[in-house]
Amino acid sequence: MIMPSKIVLLSTISLGILSSQSIALPLPGEGDVETCMASNPSFEIGPGLENNPIAGWTDEGNVGFGSSLVTHGQRSAWLFGPFNGNAGFSRFYDIVSSSPGWVHSYSIDVGHLGTDPLIGDARSLLIVSWLDGSGAEVGRQVVTLLTATDGTDEAFTRFGVLDPAPSGTARMRVELAFYQSAAQETGRVWLDNLRFRRSVPSVYQWSDFGGRRMDFAGYEWRVKSIYTGPGPNLFSASDDVASIENDGSMKLGISLGGTSWRCSEVTIEDALGYGTYRFKTRGRMDLLDRNVVFGLFLWEYPQCYSGNVNWWNPASEFDIEFSRWGNSDPNYETGQFVAQPYDWWGNISRFDIPRNETGELVTSEFTWYADRMECKAWVGHADSPTSETILHEWTYRGPHLPRPGQPRVHLNMWLLNGEAPTDGRDAYVWVDDFTFIPETPPVPPCPADLNGDNAVDGGDLGVLLGGWGTGGPTDVNADGTTDGGDLGVMLGAWGACPTGS
Repeated sequence: MIMPSKIVLLSTISLGILSSQSIALPLPGEGDVETCMASNPSFEIGPGLENNPIAGWTDEGNVGFGSSLVTHGQRSAWLFGPFNGNAGFSRFYDIVSSSPGWVHSYSIDVGHLGTDPLIGDARSLLIVSWLDGSGAEVGRQVVTLLTATDGTDEAFTRFGVLDPAPSGTARMRVELAFYQSAAQETGRVWLDNLRFRRSVPSVYQWSDFGGRRMDFAGYEWRVKSIYTGPGPNLFSASDDVASIENDGSMKLGISLGGTSWRCSEVTIEDALGYGTYRFKTRGRMDLLDRNVVFGLFLWEYPQCYSGNVNWWNPASEFDIEFSRWGNSDPNYETGQFVAQPYDWWGNISRFDIPRNETGELVTSEFTWYADRMECKAWVGHADSPTSETILHEWTYRGPHLPRPGQPRVHLNMWLLNGEAPTDGRDAYVWVDDFTFIPETPPVPPCPADLNGDNAVDGGDLGVLLGGWGTGGPTDVNADGTTDGGDLGVMLGAWGACPTGS
């Protein structure tokens, strides 16, 4: 696993070789199907339809997967020249929804190896073409991602903000390309961890949450108040389903109010980033009604909810869940660790807990790394398990690992398919403590260190871009909006955090 070591804010360029007359569009393929956001942005899943090596994208020329310069997950994408005797491109692209005035930000890790570097005029490009309803191009921006002059054997994070989509835009083509001149230059470019996000109109995640907040375990939590999924269910901000008890624990529940069953969900204000998420819970999970689900999970509000993108986990969801999922067998395993989508092979690992008072106290955790998720559950509230208390261990290295950005901790209790508990009774679970241990403990002061890893780098950039146009924790300079001012502060603080007291 190679983390990006350098970061560059890129401006767009105009090249004669990229005039609309000189680029022949690839034949129709998987990437020609318009989606509401760029698919498979970590390039983990493939092959796709029509033998495209990268699922969700259409390719042309020499395109594939590899394991070099990987910055997220297990795989990165590569491109090298088409070697057709002329100046030309190898590339892969995706068609994404857009409208006039929309603004997108981008971030991608890119590099080349000393054993096969770019030479001469060879270069890697990001090409964004805005298209009207008939598919005709109404505008284009081109960004150079990598040239022969860039250092080798390291990944660089390239990022920036595109111009507003021009008048007449109905969609856009997002293309990652390798340009090779008539000299037929050699070299291979490696690409990983694309973040291509709409910043105008911004993604506002707090519409599901009312004004109520609770302080618990050193964090501020917002309380959900809306009829929505999962379920769907009625999520209530009432303190009889979500409250802080006199002993300092958080009580979450499902309760019948009048004729409606009310569920609970809370989330931390801040996106915490890579590290260990540890939950100490209290309650008889083995006695939960078969329609009740208790979840502790990461979730990032995506910019859209179209079903045709869910196969790559756009919400970066990873769960610890306790439920019998409607199964009437009282001995059905109650616990599970799961990456979404849960029905993808290898994305779920189930475990059971003691079916007596011994299992009332359970500690469960996952440690989120750039290339894996390490999960554990054990009986009791000790900070680490013993061979006698361990219930389950699982390491996930699959293609749906949460991506860096804005995944936040959520806790909820809800009803499967919105169906009432079969026993007709209220249900409650207590969270006695939540602990987050950053992958590297932060050293304040360092306000631009948004993910708490004691450095201002590409991970923080991803968090900042994810919050572009909004307020909250990504508003580094505290002026009410995450914008170019915050980006300037971040670039000025780039590198290791100071050793302030």
